[in-house]
Amino acid sequence: MKKHSILITALALTLGLQGAGITVHAEGTAADTSAGAGKTLTAASTGSHAQAVYKAALPLLADSARLPQAIQYLNSNIYAVSPYQATVLTLKLENLHKAALPVWESRFSGSSVQRKLTSVYKAGISMAKLAESTEDATLRTLLKSAGESGYKLETAEGSFFPVIDYAAYRKYKVYVMSDIRDYITIMATESDLPSSKDNGLVIGWSEVAARALNQEQFVQHYPKSNRITAVKALYRMYVTNTFYGQNNTPLFHYDNLEMDLEAQKAYTSILSKNNGSSPYLQKLDGLMKLLKENGYKQDASVENYLKEEVPLT
Repeated sequence: MKKHSILITALALTLGLQGAGITVHAEGTAADTSAGAGKTLTAASTGSHAQAVYKAALPLLADSARLPQAIQYLNSNIYAVSPYQATVLTLKLENLHKAALPVWESRFSGSSVQRKLTSVYKAGISMAKLAESTEDATLRTLLKSAGESGYKLETAEGSFFPVIDYAAYRKYKVYVMSDIRDYITIMATESDLPSSKDNGLVIGWSEVAARALNQEQFVQHYPKSNRITAVKALYRMYVTNTFYGQNNTPLFHYDNLEMDLEAQKAYTSILSKNNGSSPYLQKLDGLMKLLKENGYKQDASVENYLKEEVPLT
């Protein structure tokens, strides 16, 4: 297995296994909970009502079979709890989504289901819409249930599989603590448009760098966040994408070892607009200065720089 594939697999395992327990750290200011708070409560009753809503949600978030009910409950009631409680409930929901994902993957992995999905799948279409597009009752039920449980359908290398629909978490951003608000933004971006498929980048080099910078900022701003491990793993993947590319979209072309022209333009533009203290940008700046000296070709000096500054292992 090639190095990039190993890195991506390791990332998936890290993200999938993280989050068995929840410890919320209150970095930054609490999220404003005014949105959706048309239901006014007195100060005294707010605390007791919030606690009742919070306690009622916990059993729903402890059983993967009740994911649809848990999602419906949070969507309708998260406005009523404190930012801390909203954060805990949101993280518990993500934990439940991760824990239940292998079961859903197995439901979609059968050859019969895969064949049927070939005729109905359309990129960017929700599970509910896909369910409406098929006359197969079994497939319709599967798609509808997966959608109600908070998953969306993705495809890679000719296979179809469910993933967590992080875009649906955006509705919780206004209620949670600042680190988890930013975490949701990062994960929803990945959910909306994964960076790679079939061992190749499907986003531009500028977007690769932009996402890496956002992840680096998260790591710097929220070192004690409950989701720091997940973001660090994602950041490592984007650093690899930045400085090496992927097997089917390498930073340096295999035939002549020249740097990809679009990457050259993108990185030059980014560095001209950013002159802060970002370690990521400092390493990128060092690489680009070295490449400028040798006509933007990979040589021994470039290889040594990459090994020292951004090693693959």
